[in-house]
Amino acid sequence: MPYLNIVVNKPVNNEAQLLKAASKTVSEATGKAETYVMVSLDTQPNMLMGGNDNALAFLDYRALGLPDDRNVFSAALCQLITDQLSIPGERIYISMTDSERQNWGWNHQTF
Repeated sequence: MPYLNIVVNKPVNNEAQLLKAASKTVSEATGKAETYVMVSLDTQPNMLMGGNDNALAFLDYRALGLPDDRNVFSAALCQLITDQLSIPGERIYISMTDSERQNWGWNHQTF
């Protein structure tokens, strides 16, 4: 049920490696089983931050419930992007959405 979409305005050399690292990071940082984690990656859209197109990332995280310590979670996601893509934390925005159970579908039903 946790879903992380990573959007970066630069090419990613090893997309599979990034996706695997992201899945593991979300699982460990949230305490949720990795079997339920979904991650996706969008690369090279036209994006600006602070008026320039230097490397940047936008992370959209959605789940049924958010981690209690969102600062620690934010730090884990920023570190993931910095380690994998060399994008500094000041060039990363993260949106976190706590979805309502009745608005989240899986396996032909809602939670």
